[in-house]
Amino acid sequence: MNFDDIKSAWGKDSDNNIKIPNKIEEIKRAELPLDKIKRNMRHEFVVQALSILLIAFVPQVYHFKPVLLLPFNAIYILFVVTCVYFFARFYAFYKRVGASSLTTKDALYQINYDIKLNMELYKMFSYMLFPFVLMILSLLLINLKYDHVVSLLQSDVTHTTFYLYFGLSVVMIFAVLHFSAVYWLKTYYQKYAKEIENILKELKEE
Repeated sequence: MNFDDIKSAWGKDSDNNIKIPNKIEEIKRAELPLDKIKRNMRHEFVVQALSILLIAFVPQVYHFKPVLLLPFNAIYILFVVTCVYFFARFYAFYKRVGASSLTTKDALYQINYDIKLNMELYKMFSYMLFPFVLMILSLLLINLKYDHVVSLLQSDVTHTTFYLYFGLSVVMIFAVLHFSAVYWLKTYYQKYAKEIENILKELKEE
């Protein structure tokens, strides 16, 4: 075998060892729903940040009694701290998604896992808001019916109707927050997460 034959044989073996990924285009299909998730996260952050700022002006808008300002401020500070914690978690997820390169199936699996994890975190955030919403609404009601509430607290009579309405209010507020979170997740995140999951299933079947 001369030098040219050896060179030709080496070239053929090299070509055979080159593995060209044939699934990159399919993996890249996940970029579109992922971009929509990131866009919705940006929009939601702006809306929620504005909502937090607006809540700070509730005492001024509804002319709170001076005695109610201290409990409102304490509740609001705890509310802001809770929101900042969860916003930091969501921002970390947003940065991870932005830095990810969808060129391998493993990267797509990691993104899919992060999305599911953060949707559960989103639900937890909604449930954490429940006591704050309940307390702020209670302060609004006390401010509106202040004299009646004071006379009720000073009396020794147990009002069954009051406890009934309070219990129903708690259930209704929790139900509204729960179904709002489920609807919001389904509309703005879950359907795009489902698209990514379907792409993974297609890759698995091949």
